[in-house]
Amino acid sequence: MNLFSTFGRRQPAKVPTDRVIPLRYWDDLDYLRSICHAFTFRFDDILDVLKLEAALGRLMEIGDWGQMGARLRLNNHGKLEYHIPAHYDETRPAFIFTTTTYDMSINDHPLGSQLPEARQDQSFLSPPSDFFTPIVCHPDSPQELADWIYTDRPQLHIHAALFQDTTLLTISYLHTFVDAISRTKFFEAWIAVLRGREEEVPAFVPYDHDPLHTLGKEAPRQSYSNHGRLLSGLSLLLFGIRYMFEILWFQKLEEHPIRLPGRCVDRMRENVLRELAVAAPSGEKKPFVSEGDVVVAWWVRTMIKALNPAPDRTIMVMNVFNVWNLFPEWFPHGAAGLIGNSFFYSYTLLVASKVLQDINLKYVASTNREALVEHRTKQQVEAMTAIQRRNFMRAAPVVGDSNLLFMAATNQHKARYFETDWSAAVIAPGVPLSARPHALGRPSYINDIEYCRGYPTRNIVRIIGKDAAGDYHLLFKARAAAWPVIHQELMDLIKTEMRD
Repeated sequence: MNLFSTFGRRQPAKVPTDRVIPLRYWDDLDYLRSICHAFTFRFDDILDVLKLEAALGRLMEIGDWGQMGARLRLNNHGKLEYHIPAHYDETRPAFIFTTTTYDMSINDHPLGSQLPEARQDQSFLSPPSDFFTPIVCHPDSPQELADWIYTDRPQLHIHAALFQDTTLLTISYLHTFVDAISRTKFFEAWIAVLRGREEEVPAFVPYDHDPLHTLGKEAPRQSYSNHGRLLSGLSLLLFGIRYMFEILWFQKLEEHPIRLPGRCVDRMRENVLRELAVAAPSGEKKPFVSEGDVVVAWWVRTMIKALNPAPDRTIMVMNVFNVWNLFPEWFPHGAAGLIGNSFFYSYTLLVASKVLQDINLKYVASTNREALVEHRTKQQVEAMTAIQRRNFMRAAPVVGDSNLLFMAATNQHKARYFETDWSAAVIAPGVPLSARPHALGRPSYINDIEYCRGYPTRNIVRIIGKDAAGDYHLLFKARAAAWPVIHQELMDLIKTEMRD
């Protein structure tokens, strides 16, 4: 929220019949309040929006799923609360669903024709995600916390843009609502109703139940593996000053989508595994790196080439992962009905010169895998969150040294967005099935706009996932001056694969 968006505004009066529930501990974090998403599926099919809206309305009537229609309010102590209406009607709906119809092919629309699709041409950079705001969002779609707390709007605004051959379905929400995995769980519940399989809808975990509320309360901070390299005091202050200088000196940021061909990822991973196998002592377990490790490694090396830091500079890569499977005792019936945030962090520490020398990505990919294995344990998550609870504004720890280069990666491939099946709502295909790699009712592209208010983000990659053709879709956010190098790295990778 910025000052001018809130000046003179008041929250709506409390409705006496509303049920008031504080947000869960790990949902009401300052940086989650600062981020709003407009997440868009592109379908090369014509979908029945009335059927989509009816299915979502029915989902809100099953068990406690209607709690998603809660209104957000800020209480007198600066904490966010859910105000859940006793019932929904036209004046206070559980969600907002808007539709815009274009009597044309998407290829004839000045903006729509530039929206990436399966196997889009990458000889030029596609526009940033927010370039498409006018067609993927409604003029009244929310973009910041103020749009919720100073109105009586529900958490979800769904907007459908209908072309003669394409449907764009956008879900706008504040990050306090869901993380990447919960987002898919919400989609799956919606789709189950859409397909007439309400028995597959899991029980919604009510907002007054917080499975992770004790996480990090009792754990010893000293057991955190990076405890000796935590920044605090003067070192944290110096890091903050350097980071602010970076923000002020390189104010112009750009975020562009990149499609990393699956054949390139396969080749890079084969090279890494081959080098690791050669270096592994005889009789040891076969080395492993995932496709995600390789994608992150390629992104890190590309960014280091583009940003050109000092050779001895520490690179800190913050990876995000979900923790549901680490705490089965808190999720005895599974977490499919948990709509909220359950992600924490793994830190990969690298040296700039070694990254640049890592031609086949063995060093970065294997180091990233080792860090994930180390940090993705119950003990380490408990220790790290114990530290985070005590930090200013409950911010995630910073690890390394005061001159580190901060980078962050969120790999959302496990959310399997491209595999969500909306075929039950398809009226007709927009592109013949023989002319595309994806099945009927499966998204061909995902446009994810991240509106940030008062929370600086840069040197970040969001790995949206792998599409039906096996290609990885990424969103890079970096200073504008870095993009010529980033794009050239992509072109060189594709050309090398084509030549080989």
